[in-house]
Amino acid sequence: MKEVIVIGAGPAGMLAAGTAAERGARVVLLEKMEKPGRKLAITGKGRCNITNLKNWEDFSPHVHPVNRYFKPAFYNFTSEDTVAFFNNIGLPTVLERGTRVYPASQRAFDVIDALKSWLERLGVRIICGCQVLEFLREETKASASASHETNNEIRQQRIKAVRVRSSQGEEKLLTADHFILATGGKTYPGTGSTGDGYALASALGHTIEPLFPTLTALMPVDYDRRLERVELRNVRLDLYIEDVLRRSEEGELLFSNLGIEGPIGFRVSRQAVVALNKGQRVSLHLNLKPALTREQLMLRWERENSLAGSGSGSGSETYLVKRLRAYMPEALTGPFVKYVTVSGLHPVDAMTRWVFPIASYGDWARAVVTAGGISMKEVDMRTMRSKLIENLSFAGEVLDLDADSGGYNLQIAFATGRLAGGKTSD
Repeated sequence: MKEVIVIGAGPAGMLAAGTAAERGARVVLLEKMEKPGRKLAITGKGRCNITNLKNWEDFSPHVHPVNRYFKPAFYNFTSEDTVAFFNNIGLPTVLERGTRVYPASQRAFDVIDALKSWLERLGVRIICGCQVLEFLREETKASASASHETNNEIRQQRIKAVRVRSSQGEEKLLTADHFILATGGKTYPGTGSTGDGYALASALGHTIEPLFPTLTALMPVDYDRRLERVELRNVRLDLYIEDVLRRSEEGELLFSNLGIEGPIGFRVSRQAVVALNKGQRVSLHLNLKPALTREQLMLRWERENSLAGSGSGSGSETYLVKRLRAYMPEALTGPFVKYVTVSGLHPVDAMTRWVFPIASYGDWARAVVTAGGISMKEVDMRTMRSKLIENLSFAGEVLDLDADSGGYNLQIAFATGRLAGGKTSD
């Protein structure tokens, strides 16, 4: 019986471990935290958006940086397959907002429990509190005919064991026939995602593409703290880089203590972070009334102004604040009046183009996803196997694959885990 060690008990690692066990392998799943699925438990604000039911043509534009690297994994385990899988292992699901799938209970912990029960039924041994310190390698010989080399034989690298440390500080070696690295990224380090897999892969000769946080907050210059905790719906956010429009998103937005977040803030954050890291000028333009043209909004404003009359105080800040309550939450009016005053814009123009120059972005502690990672050029995308180490595979966020919010990142984790686990004997 083939022996497989999977490193990292997140969504990708659990799918990889269970799939390898289904194929007849004896599987050990190593997790350095005291429980599996710690980061999974907080996804989607604890609700866990399992996947997104878009087909590949609509799904792929949400995958970065090169979506074609994910295509074989997606078709091997589609979004529909993900839903069917969870339903089959005892987790009912519900469809929301057209294509987003959640557990029917709306509890991420139920997703974790379903996966753990599945692994237990398959006989997967889960060892928590176990950190992998290093891979131990050995060289093997392959014939020229098998490797298409002209020499009589070549030397290949393979892993013979991993050195691990328990939570009690004890170290030992664990051997297996195949190893799957699924340690996740660097975001939410309190859940165990501290970037360990990048060092392990780098030590084996793999290239690590530059890492940066994405799906993260964008901090405006001279941020008005009165905006904190204001939530907006049905607004539009335009991303400008060096004064050129790069992306527009409509939906929900949140002003937090870290700046601009929420679904549409997260969607533009990746391009914004890349630009900021290049030293480029980045700004976000907020349109509070995207359903109306400027002309429609101006007619409404002037009509209401005429009805209100132009008596004493009509030009004062207090009068303006009262007028604005019909257009925006009261908590927004103070910062908005400040912007109107500083910019000199008419209130209608300010409502359709409230400009926020961006100074910085949220760090690893609050970002949702890690961009960058193990170069996909060194991974066989048809199997998730390493092109450098013959008995090593990868899955999940440790790879240089990331996506927008909306269930896309978990689908990447599940699909790459399913593919890696199913190809351990190839």
